[in-house]
Amino acid sequence: MTSNITQSYIRHPNNIPAQISLSADTPISPNTTSHCGQIGISLSTDTFYAIGTALEIQISIYDPAFKATGHVAWCIPEKNNHFRTGLVFDDPATAYAVRMIEQICHIEQYRHEIEKAEGRHLSQEAAAHEWILRFAKEFPSINNLVHS
Repeated sequence: MTSNITQSYIRHPNNIPAQISLSADTPISPNTTSHCGQIGISLSTDTFYAIGTALEIQISIYDPAFKATGHVAWCIPEKNNHFRTGLVFDDPATAYAVRMIEQICHIEQYRHEIEKAEGRHLSQEAAAHEWILRFAKEFPSINNLVHS
C-alpha cells in the first residue's frame, strides 16, 4: 500500500539539501483535496506533518534558493525517526517549476554518483546531456504524476 502512494511522486534526492518549514498559507482540508492533476514530490523529513499542512520547501542548489509552497498529501514513518512526506503543488506554474528544479537535483545527484563511481568529473552541461539520454524518459511528466 505504501509503495503505491509514493510511486507517483518525484522522490527528492537525499543528498541535495532541502529545508522544510511551516508556511503562512492556509492548510487545506484532507476531505476536500483531490490529488488528480497535481505535481507531487516526496522527501525525507525529521517531523511528522498532518495531511493538508502548508509547507514551504527551499532547495539551495542555486543562489538564490528555489522556494515553493505546497500541502502535505501524506506522511509515513521511515527508519531512524524520519518520515517520507509527500507534498503537492496546486498552482500549475509552481508545479512546473518544482518539476524542473527536481530534474536539476537529479542531474546533480547523477553528476556526483558518476564522479564517485567512475572518477569522471562532468560539467553540469555534460551531466545533463548524459542524464537526459539515460533517464529523462523515466522521469515523471506533469501528466502522469500524482494520481492517487
